[in-house]
Amino acid sequence: MPLFYLIFALPFNFNLLFRAWEQRKLRDIANYRNGKAHEQVEDEDGKYTIINSKFISTNGKVQRYTNEQVEPIFDGEIAMVLSDLPNGKALAKLFLVKEDGKYTLNQRIAGITPNENIDPIFLNFRMNRNNYFLKFDSGVTQTNLSKSQVENFIALYPTFDEQYKIGLFFTQLDDTIALHQRKLEALKLMKKGFLQQMFPKSEEDVPKIRFTDFNGNWRQCKLEEVADRVRGNDRRMELPTLTISASKGWLNQHERFFGNIAGKEQKNYTLLKKGQLSYNHGNSKSAKYGAVFVLRTYDEALVPRIYHSFKTNILANSDFIEYLFATKIPDRELGKIVSSGARMDGLLNINFNDFMSILIMLPFVEEQIKISNFLIRLDKIISLYQNKLDQLIKLKKAYLQYLFI
Repeated sequence: MPLFYLIFALPFNFNLLFRAWEQRKLRDIANYRNGKAHEQVEDEDGKYTIINSKFISTNGKVQRYTNEQVEPIFDGEIAMVLSDLPNGKALAKLFLVKEDGKYTLNQRIAGITPNENIDPIFLNFRMNRNNYFLKFDSGVTQTNLSKSQVENFIALYPTFDEQYKIGLFFTQLDDTIALHQRKLEALKLMKKGFLQQMFPKSEEDVPKIRFTDFNGNWRQCKLEEVADRVRGNDRRMELPTLTISASKGWLNQHERFFGNIAGKEQKNYTLLKKGQLSYNHGNSKSAKYGAVFVLRTYDEALVPRIYHSFKTNILANSDFIEYLFATKIPDRELGKIVSSGARMDGLLNINFNDFMSILIMLPFVEEQIKISNFLIRLDKIISLYQNKLDQLIKLKKAYLQYLFI
């Protein structure tokens, strides 16, 4: 859905007679206090949650507890991270407290109590990761915001009614974003579950779940029995040049690196056609033994020669082979053929012939296609939700720029 339509899809309208906003320092519209140390009173079975930088930076996912509310913080107050590493993502990040008797404020976290004429939700959006605070980050040493630096934060504020209306709008927008995030996470978890159950585990020859049309055991074979090597090009250098990201798949070099990084090496790139595959044998956090992807978005493209590129024969479906590698089941085989650790360029020492010699489990090609088509449809739904989420985040960013003058 285009950004324009998302704007009007939100259940919200502005009907206020806006007045001129007034410039105020934080010290004039809120009270500031520092949190206190909790190291001596932490208790994993405690009933109070300690608001520290990790709690705020993870949106409450990482929690520590205590039975002593050393520095209580109440409904309508704001907790603010004061310290962070160079170029960190937690500095000046805020957490708005929405209930009493649950939280206690840790050291290096500020407690902000808005005055009666300041809406806490509005102030939370107004201050959160504001560029005023981020400018104190030198990018070299740890940043420690002082009380005076926080209290001297200057901003424009409308009437309380307008603050409330704006705060409510962003709350609804955040709720919509959170809803899409939960749906996206659920879909990704669903896909992970299907990948685990629709492919036999190592030393097994039947998956846990299967389409009703199929039965019989899967057969073991070498990859070279169902695939052939692809290499060389026909000297057309105007084709798109691509690279593989283990987490995102094929990316155009112009989009990923803001330009073509192939240089003179492009003449040695491999011409890959739609439906053919490449194995990037690079080690990464998301793919210890590299990643395999099918070319789908282009009819033809040039890819690095260092990749092991190949195409399937009539015994295998290329989409199925990609999903098979996504299960990480072949990692056991790949681990056997790594001759040493990662090279200086980050690639694993796996040559093409050894790669093609790994053992894989396959059903008949009709079942491969059925599995692949199912997972492709699921990926399209995931992509749809990801795009909606990205547009909502862009929408929020745009409103933050336009509504906070």
